[in-house]
Amino acid sequence: MSKFKNSVVIADIRPEAEVKAAHIAGSTVLSTETLSTMQDKFPAKKDAPIVIVANDYNEALKSFDIIRAWGYKNSSILKGGFAAWQKAGLPTTSGDAASEIVYVAKPIPGAIGVADFEAILAKKSDDVVIIDVRTEDEVASGTIPGAINIPTEEVAERLDEIPKGKQVVTYCSTGIRAEMAYIALKDNGYTAKFLNAKTDFPEADKYTLGEN
Repeated sequence: MSKFKNSVVIADIRPEAEVKAAHIAGSTVLSTETLSTMQDKFPAKKDAPIVIVANDYNEALKSFDIIRAWGYKNSSILKGGFAAWQKAGLPTTSGDAASEIVYVAKPIPGAIGVADFEAILAKKSDDVVIIDVRTEDEVASGTIPGAINIPTEEVAERLDEIPKGKQVVTYCSTGIRAEMAYIALKDNGYTAKFLNAKTDFPEADKYTLGEN
């Protein structure tokens, strides 16, 4: 069973043989050649989070552009592709991946909303660690004060920077990468949660939060 519990559509566009050898649990194998004809196979909810997994960024970008044009604004490309996921030691499985997309909008384990996240920030507790799992380039435009930056794909290899006796809360721009980081932390014995919401940084020292 997928650890994402069908709450994230993981579209793996690599060759089917490669997907069968190893993929992220819960992935759906899709063909880049036929993707443009598959709009009716995607979730009815346009806010469904979609992650594209590929070997080549340019190939991923083609699929991304198609999916975004359909109105799925929470779509993204897995940075570094499947190779980066494996290198980071994140969990994979083998065998046949799903050929049909199954998306179920429901409460997600470990997810917190804007109100709970703001309450955590307001407490300024030393027992809580906030991790910004966006890329360094994204963080350069602004971050939440007090947060430490560890990109999602680096979390598993930088656990020594994250104290284990504290509550860890991850966030990104949409909640998708934050959930991936949360799973990596839970797999390594951490007490963790993730912000399932959008973040925006109009100025270096200012941010806005919006519900997904």
